[in-house]
Amino acid sequence: MKYFLKVNRNTNIAFIFSVGFSILFLYYQIPWGLMDDYKWIVRTQEFIEEPIKEYIEFQKDWIGKGTLQPFIQLQFIFQYLPGIYLGSLFTYTQNIFIIFFTHYYLFKIFEKKLEIKYIDSLSVLMIYPYTFDMFLLPSLQEKFSVPLFTYLLYTLEKNKEFNKNKHVFIFFLSLSIPFIKLQGSVFIFFIIFYWFLNRTKDSLISILGFILAILIQGYILFFIDSGYYVVDNTISQIFENLFSLQNLFFLLVILTSLLFAIFEKNNEKKFFITGLAFSGASLQFIYLNWETYGYLLSFYSFFLSLLVPYCVCFVLNKLNIKLFYKLSTFSLVVLMVVSSYLFFLPRIERWSDLNTVYITLDEVNLDQSVYYCGSEGVLTFNNLNNNINEVKFAGNFDDIEENNFYFITDDLQCSYLEEFLNNKCIIQDGYESKYRRVQINKYSC
Repeated sequence: MKYFLKVNRNTNIAFIFSVGFSILFLYYQIPWGLMDDYKWIVRTQEFIEEPIKEYIEFQKDWIGKGTLQPFIQLQFIFQYLPGIYLGSLFTYTQNIFIIFFTHYYLFKIFEKKLEIKYIDSLSVLMIYPYTFDMFLLPSLQEKFSVPLFTYLLYTLEKNKEFNKNKHVFIFFLSLSIPFIKLQGSVFIFFIIFYWFLNRTKDSLISILGFILAILIQGYILFFIDSGYYVVDNTISQIFENLFSLQNLFFLLVILTSLLFAIFEKNNEKKFFITGLAFSGASLQFIYLNWETYGYLLSFYSFFLSLLVPYCVCFVLNKLNIKLFYKLSTFSLVVLMVVSSYLFFLPRIERWSDLNTVYITLDEVNLDQSVYYCGSEGVLTFNNLNNNINEVKFAGNFDDIEENNFYFITDDLQCSYLEEFLNNKCIIQDGYESKYRRVQINKYSC
């Protein structure tokens, strides 16, 4: 455990980034979001009032939808309960520290194995656009499978060195990772390659723990009428998912890593890279077969933060030009800054504008119907605050029943419908927000 708690220069960098992002969230006055926050707040409150009853009912409901997540109520208590009493900023700040230090400890385990630098790995994490969704969506559960996997690997390495008998602990730790969320099951491929490399009893026991959890999750998913994972595995849909830019990029990184691993002279590095690549490929396979949303692809970021620096280092070592080492790190840092400006800034401005919308709906009695394009957002607008206006759902123009109405524009979700409204209708008035990313406009059609 001392290995995990040791403070060094990289720890300080992770802490500085965590504090810096927390200050940004404070500056932009980030409120609760429009996706899962309202439902999670309600579920947390219900669980606190009747923990045993709500736990049983929630798990029955979740199993009926096609997934088993026995630890999800712990996330309620850990992430949302403090925020309910201390404000949303507390939940977001806590989530920021979780993400940065999850990545830090993942890097720490692989640092010497892959011979990569922390600043390079951190830069890649922050270059990838979907990483920013994790900062704004605290409810994403799959991020917790990463620290458990990291601790599992740490335990396997320590047991190999000191020959400690922790078979039962390793089994249940491995069993728990796919139960955080199904995506955690992909780490079984890394453990399989780890077993090929080391042939330890502990790694075999870990594989058995993963297999049991995957069998349970698989049975629930395929033999119960599920609705949580929407299966859309037609050939056309799989190819459409695969040829999206983000999936093609991820696949290219995986294939490049595997190619470089073939030429690796260091056997341990070869197996570690191959294990990571196969785990990443299996994660992509899951997403290609199911209906996916952009924020789910944020889980790719942890794999990219290890594989991309490895590929860069492999090429640089072949070239063996000192100047290129400095230029590569400098380039990654510059790209991190550019990515933050292009992808993180619009997201955090959007979240900040929600404050204006919440206040308007709470304090101004609008004279006509108000519409929004997201069903979960409608639920949040109508229930999270003291809203005196009812917001109605409009997934397309036909859902709008009046000629004169208000519409909550949203440049990251409703742009398709907003563009149609701007072509067919006239903007008469509205309630502008600071960054104009989410605001209430009045239309006449």
